[in-house]
Amino acid sequence: MDTSRPLHVLLVHVWYWPHVGGGNQHVEQIGRELVRRGHRVTVWCADVPAHEEKRFTRGGVEVIRIPPSRVLGGVDPVVSVSDLDLRDVDVVHLHDTLPVLIRRTLSKAKGAGKPVVTTYHNDYVKTTAVGRMVKRLRWAAQGRRTLHSSDSRVVLTPFFEDLLRKKGVRGDLDVIPNGFSPVEDPAGEPAGLSDRDAARPLVSFVGRMSFQKGLDVLMDAMDSYDGDPGFDLAIAGKGELTDWLHQRHSESSAKQHISVLGLVSDSEKRWLYENSTCIVIPSRFEGLPTVLLEAMHSGTPVIMADVNGLGAMVEGCGSGLSVPCEDHGSLASAMTQAINADPETASRWGSSGREASREYQWDRVTDRVLDVYRRVVGE
Repeated sequence: MDTSRPLHVLLVHVWYWPHVGGGNQHVEQIGRELVRRGHRVTVWCADVPAHEEKRFTRGGVEVIRIPPSRVLGGVDPVVSVSDLDLRDVDVVHLHDTLPVLIRRTLSKAKGAGKPVVTTYHNDYVKTTAVGRMVKRLRWAAQGRRTLHSSDSRVVLTPFFEDLLRKKGVRGDLDVIPNGFSPVEDPAGEPAGLSDRDAARPLVSFVGRMSFQKGLDVLMDAMDSYDGDPGFDLAIAGKGELTDWLHQRHSESSAKQHISVLGLVSDSEKRWLYENSTCIVIPSRFEGLPTVLLEAMHSGTPVIMADVNGLGAMVEGCGSGLSVPCEDHGSLASAMTQAINADPETASRWGSSGREASREYQWDRVTDRVLDVYRRVVGE
């Protein structure tokens, strides 16, 4: 087996830089790690939101942003890959199962005889009856077919392995988690926190401003306190709910204890991890969020909504607290418990998280991804 030959890997994901999200960070970090090891990496993504450059190199990764003719439902760009070249690609790695870009790339790859790996990242929650019905139909007609047409299938956690079995997926499944790279930039305090009382405990949320992330649950939890919650809350990130959050913040009974920071730099994110009493992740659904892994690596206790087995993971490794999904009362109680934890408990949460995070660093994760690539290309 020749495990030294450089590969040309095509990574395909609808969203990519400068879009902000866990999925595109996952793809970008795999790409960068592969490039560091001497492999060639190309990314195909949709040009949504539109970026001035359609072809460029970022971190050694060749990026091709494909303008869509339209966007279905606001989330699925209709793109064509007919003019793109696969001839010197060794392996195609799809990062989703349903979108038009994924299915058209799969068809092109199979027609060209290229091996395909597909990673199933998440089980997206639909809140309406129509949405749930469409989700079931698309899965039966498209999602399961994508996985069955792939030469290898990857899931992020054992929870998703069990879920796909229940959804009728056959064949082997490789469980390879999301990874993270420790932030190397020196910590720098966000400007939006420079005037706060540093003696007060700080709880932080870091993530995309979206329905998925449960920001409304977090704001409901803050409004549930009778007066001063006993800590300050920092909310960092941007996204489709940015305007909503500013409005909700202005109306909150706890607004004097909440700082909305917007998008933060890596150094500011590191500062939040290192100076927060805990990181709160009140999501409605997740794969394996990078924020969780980064916080654990920083030794910061985590409050995790128990979605897709993640609450059990946090409690199992002893890195923090789990709360029921969409339960703002339990979230408020957990935040109070975290800021009032005795030093021994807080230290135990931090050290347990730091120890558990080691297996999720990108160098170790990429070793396992490369094993899959070598297997499907026949080496």
